[in-house]
This record gives sequence, C-alpha cells and structure tokens, in this order.
Amino acid sequence: MENDLERSLHLLENALSTSGRGLFKRKFREDASAANLLDLSLTLTPHELKKFMFSDGTLPYDETALLNVQADKTVAGSIIQAGNETPWNTAVDSLYTEFYSILQSHSGNHDVLDIVSGLAQSCSDALKIVKSLKAQVAISSVEEAWLENECNTWRLLLFKQDSLVRECQLIIDWLESNAADKDDAVLHFSDSSVGWENTLHQLQFAENIAFSSSKQIVTQMDPDAPHYQRRTLHDFDMEDEKTLAKRIFTEIRCGKLDQAQKLCRQCGHSWKAALFEGWRLFHDPNIKETSEDDFNTEDMECGDRNTLKKIEGNSNRDIWKCMAIKYCKQEYLNSYEKAAVASFCGFMKPILLVCNTWEDYLWAYMKSMVDVRVESEIRDRCVKNKEYIALPEEYWMQRMSLNEVFISLESSKNPVIREESRKPEHVIQKYIILNDIATLFQELDFWTEDSNMTSHHLRFIVHLVLFLDQIGQGHNREITEKVLKAYINRLMDRNEAELIPFYISKLNPKAQVHLYAQYLGKILNNEERKASLIYAEQNGLDVFSITRQVVENARNLPYDVDSAIDLQQKVTDLDKYKISALDWVTFYDNQRADALIQVNGLIFTFLSLGKLSSAQLALAKVPFDTVDKLLSEGDVSDQELSRAMKEYFSYKAYLDSNEAFNRWFQQCKCKPLPPDELPENAQFPEKVAHQHRVSQYKAELERWKLTTSHLAKNARTLLYNVLLFPDGWLVGAKDADYLRSTCIPEVVMLLYSILSESGQHEECIQLADIIASEKHCLYKVYSKEKLGEILTKLCESSVTLLNEKKDPWGRETSA
Repeated sequence: MENDLERSLHLLENALSTSGRGLFKRKFREDASAANLLDLSLTLTPHELKKFMFSDGTLPYDETALLNVQADKTVAGSIIQAGNETPWNTAVDSLYTEFYSILQSHSGNHDVLDIVSGLAQSCSDALKIVKSLKAQVAISSVEEAWLENECNTWRLLLFKQDSLVRECQLIIDWLESNAADKDDAVLHFSDSSVGWENTLHQLQFAENIAFSSSKQIVTQMDPDAPHYQRRTLHDFDMEDEKTLAKRIFTEIRCGKLDQAQKLCRQCGHSWKAALFEGWRLFHDPNIKETSEDDFNTEDMECGDRNTLKKIEGNSNRDIWKCMAIKYCKQEYLNSYEKAAVASFCGFMKPILLVCNTWEDYLWAYMKSMVDVRVESEIRDRCVKNKEYIALPEEYWMQRMSLNEVFISLESSKNPVIREESRKPEHVIQKYIILNDIATLFQELDFWTEDSNMTSHHLRFIVHLVLFLDQIGQGHNREITEKVLKAYINRLMDRNEAELIPFYISKLNPKAQVHLYAQYLGKILNNEERKASLIYAEQNGLDVFSITRQVVENARNLPYDVDSAIDLQQKVTDLDKYKISALDWVTFYDNQRADALIQVNGLIFTFLSLGKLSSAQLALAKVPFDTVDKLLSEGDVSDQELSRAMKEYFSYKAYLDSNEAFNRWFQQCKCKPLPPDELPENAQFPEKVAHQHRVSQYKAELERWKLTTSHLAKNARTLLYNVLLFPDGWLVGAKDADYLRSTCIPEVVMLLYSILSESGQHEECIQLADIIASEKHCLYKVYSKEKLGEILTKLCESSVTLLNEKKDPWGRETSA
C-alpha cells in the first residue's frame, strides 16, 4: 500500500513541478524469491483475475493521493496552470522511467505476471493523476484515450489461454473491468424508494398535483399496464425510467449485476431484479448420486442428512430464455431495458443497438458467443432425458468463431466501429485475443516504420514485445530488435541517459556496440561520459568495445582540410571533436593498449593531412604512465602491442622534434636589435645613454645566443632521433610509406636549417652520409625532386666551406 501511495504522490509531485524532468529510479516491489519461477500454467478464475485488475487484490491502489489533491484548496486550478500549463504531460512522461524501473526490478526473476500487472498499474495511476489534474483546471481537450487503451491491453495479457468458452468469459471479464474503471456520468443517478412515484401521486391526488402529465397516464400500477392500456406514465417517471434503464444496463456492462439488481429494488422495481435471475443454471445440492456407504455416521447423528440445502438457479431456465428472447423483440420497451435482458439470454441484436464503442461491440459478441456455446453444451451433455423448449433459429445462428467476431467488427455497418477497429491498440488487442502473435509482429513492424508514431505508443509496443519475448512468444527477433532500436532512438532524443543502456542490453551484442557508441558520440561533458559508462556497466554492456567504437566513429568522420597542404594547418572544431573522443578509451586502465592504438590511428590521419598541431593535441591525450603500465602489466611479446608502442614512440619522436624546431625558430626571430647610431654632434648625456643601451644590447644578445644555442642543440638531438630511430622511423606501421616519404625529408631539411644557421656546415655535409647509409636506407623514401632539394642545400654548404679555405667536406686544406 505504501509503495503505491508513494508512487502516486511522486507522479503528482512531478506533474506539478516546473523545475524540469529528472531521473526517477525506484523499485515498486521487493524482488521476488528465486523460487518464483515462470509458470504459465497458472489458472485464473474470473474472480482471481479481477484481483489483479482492481484495488481489492494483489495490486492495492490507494487513492489517498488523489483525494488529497482534490481536497487541498491550495492546489487551485489557477495555480496549477500558472506553474505548468500542461502538468498532466509530466505525469504521463513519467511512464518512461516507471516502465524502466519495473522491468529493471524484475530483471533477475521470471515474475511475468508481476511485470504486466506493474505496467498496467503504472498506466492506471498516471491516468488517474491526469484526470485529477485536468479536473482542477476544468480542461477536457487533452485526449487520454490512448493511455486508457494501453492500460486495458496490459490487463488483457493477464488472462490464461484455455478452452474457447473460458477464454471468451475472461475477455468478457476484462471488458467489464475496463468499463467499470470509467467514470460514466449515467452512474450518477439519484436513488428513490418508490417506483413510478409521480404517476402514483397523480392517480391519488389528481386535483392537487403541481405538475400533471402532458399525456393521459395509466390507471393501473402493474408493470404491464403501459402496454395493455396503451397509455404512458407521468412525464417525470418516463424520464426516470429511461435513465434507470440506461444505468441498469451500464451496471451490467461493467459486470455489476448485483449493483443493477440492488438499484432495481431501491427504485421500487423488484420485479426487474427478479427478471435478471432467470439465466442462472439450476443446481439442487440435495440430490446426490451416492450409495449408502458414502454417508458418514457422524453426519447422520448430527442430523445433516435431514437438512435441506438451498436450491440454486432456475429449473425452467429454457422457458425463461425463450421468453426473454421474445421480450427483447418487443418494440414498446426501452432499448436499454431490452439490452439488459438480452445480455443474459445471449441475444446479441438488442445489445448492439445500444453499443457505441468497439469495446461495447466486442463485449456483446462475446456475451452471445459464450451463451450459445454454454447452451449447446447443456442441451447436448448435462441433463439427460429432458426435453427443452426450442429456441429461435436466429439464436443458434449467432454461433461464430473468435476470428469471425473480429471480421464482423471490422465490417460493421457502424462507421465509428469500423474506424475504431483499425486503431493500433485495438488491433493489438485483437491479435492477443486470437493468439496470433506472428501477425501481430508484422503489424508492429509496419507501425515502427511510421515516423509519426508517438513516443508513448512506441514505449507501449516495445514493452509488449519484450513481454512476449520473455514468455517465449517472440516469434520474430528481427522485428523485436527493430522496435527496440526505434524506441532507443526516441530515448536518445529525450536524453534519458539511465534508461538507454537498459534497453540497448536487450539487443544482440553487435547492435549493442553500434547503437550505444552512436549515442555516446554525442556526449561531450566528461562527467556525463563517466555516468554513461557506469550505466553501461550496470546493464552488462561491453564498455571496451563500445568506447573503441566511439573513437572509430569519430575518426571516420570527414575531415576539414585546407587547400594548401602544409604542416601548420589550423585546428578545426571537427578536429577538436575527434581529439576529444579519445577520452573514451582513457577512462579504464585496462584499455591503455586500445588508447595507444586509437591515438596512433588519429595521429597518422592528421599527419597525412598536414595537421601537425592537431596531431600534437592527439598525442597529449595519451596518459603519461601508459607505456609504463603496458610494460609492467601488458604482454610485451604481443606483436600488435609491440607494433603499437613502436608506432607511438615514432610519432612522439617526430612531434617532439617539430615542437623543438618551432621553439628554436621562434627564438631565432626574437634576436635583439642593436641601438641606433649616435649623431656626430651628440651631447654627453646622449652618449652616456647610448653607451648604456649598447651594454644592455650586448647582454641581451649574449642571453639570446645562449638560449638559441641551447634550443638548437635540443632540436638537433630530437631531429636526429627521428632519422636514426631504431629499426627505422615508423617502419612496420600500416600504410606508413606516404608519411615516411613526407616526414623524413622534411626532418632532414629542418635539421639542415638548424645546422646551417648555427654555422655547422661540416655537419651539414655529413647528412649526405646518413641519407646514403644502407643501415638506415633513408634514400629509399626520397623522390627525385626532394633529393634534388637536399643536394642543392648541401652544395651551398660546400661552397661556404670552400670560402672558408676548407675542402667541400669541411676538412682543412694545406694550400
């Protein structure tokens, strides 16, 4: 009771809240015992079935929350509207989280009935909240019939598939319970203690009556007087009779025969209450086909054998039914009065005349079907050697199958019924009743392709297919996953972070990785990323494969490339997104190898496109202790890991050398400028100031030379590290030929620039030996054009050496 009250209060609180939607996760029931295994052989009597459906059984519903809302004058309609124009939408949207919580709370067991009853109860609670809130603001424009139909469908799934008669009776119980839940205005009918009181009053006090009838009224008060006298009742009584007849039928339509009979007696029409007793099967408990040995001696001593038990039912049931059918054909009777009697004699035509909805029509067909089959069974088997009164042929012609019932509904002369038969919720109910799940799945497949399908309808059919799949009725796995994917995409649009991985876990492993990676790719905030991975772990998703896929998806996006290919292209927003995606493979220590591989792949692409700055940012994503962890914990003998580490060091050496060169190059451009020359007629103070500026310049120049020399030495070392990389820079990496042919000649030119600017022309000439060395085979990556460029530079250094009185290789000459 407390759980349902708490849920109602929570739904109400959410509906009135204006602070936005939050995640609500809570178990509505304690987890069932592990012994509660799936048992689809459970037999439910109509009485037991109603316990699942109503508040007096397994699913208690406390309306205190709603009563409190209605009684609390502080929650006025104007206040509700001022805070939230559509608070009922918030209550309905809570169903996304409610359904998720119910499925999650039962994910460890097989209490399918608990799941279905929980889903039905959630819809019922939301519906009550919506109606209560709308009543506060006097708005009735919002249509909640879809929610009512969804609730009814979940209830339908509770009945057990059995013989046709029992199944039809359960469908009748279901339809009656649905009707009972509706707040029909006709049920608000004032009671009275005297039948035809206005007619009686006019007959007794004709001269003193304030409002006499407009027509000549009956002179007798027996029930048949209006018929045989061809006179009417008092106008007020006529209106009361019409209202009473409609309410009696409505009570019967809701499965409340006792209430209908009680109403008849309260209104002074006990004969009508007795009229509804004739359909009951006859049973005399005093007649037993037993031998004398079956009697208990103790019972005989107590006198039980001499006590007559109450006889049940109507021994002349066949006569009653025959007369009831004739009664229903009388034109002078009220249509609702005839329909009420027809409901118990199995005569369908009068019932259909007062039916307005698809559910009403189905109820009429089912009542007739059950009655005909029961009557046939009684006459064929139950009582032997008894002659029954023959029933009209039109009664027996009503016999039909369930499939024929729905064909009749779909081809009804009533356009409203034909239209309602095509509604998705009624189509679903139809196939559930027919147990034609295969065709139902085909319909679900068709609806899923409709982009106009509401998110709530999609939520409903998703949980329907999950339920059917759990009980072994998921006939088409492809359609199940298609519906799931459509719903997951809707949840992604709503950013339901906690719900998404739960439903993704219902897909096949490959789809899980693909779909969740697609969702994670849209998350940019690191805290939200971590939370999403936690949710994924809780639902058993393969987080390593998913995070790897996120990065690969980002890497496969088209690149922004400038027309001029160089190594200094700007970092674009798309580049930043790709670099940011690398964070997904750095959250787990066990995924460091993946991180290294993904970073390598992205750097390779950036360098191929001439995006040096982007490549440097990508390199920075590798945690500083990655290599140490891989060396200490990983299997270094693994060929792929070994190749990845070598590739990583190759990129690091290259990027570090470029960064060092840029620092040196920037330093070179910052060379201090000497002070201007003094004019010949400068005064003494000016000469002193100039001398000070010269001294300061010389000091700055020395510092600059020292810093430049240090940066040049560092850059020189790092550039050599690339050229002299063990086993060759980037050798063994996939598709590395282009980068080697681009980057190595570039490194040589950068190194030459430093050596040349530093005046180390002898070492410049030695670059030729390094390029030509068979140990490093750098000459193989050179094209003719690039080889010509470096040779031209080397020739310039040789000329410089010759000008310094040295030979072309920088050796001292004797001349």
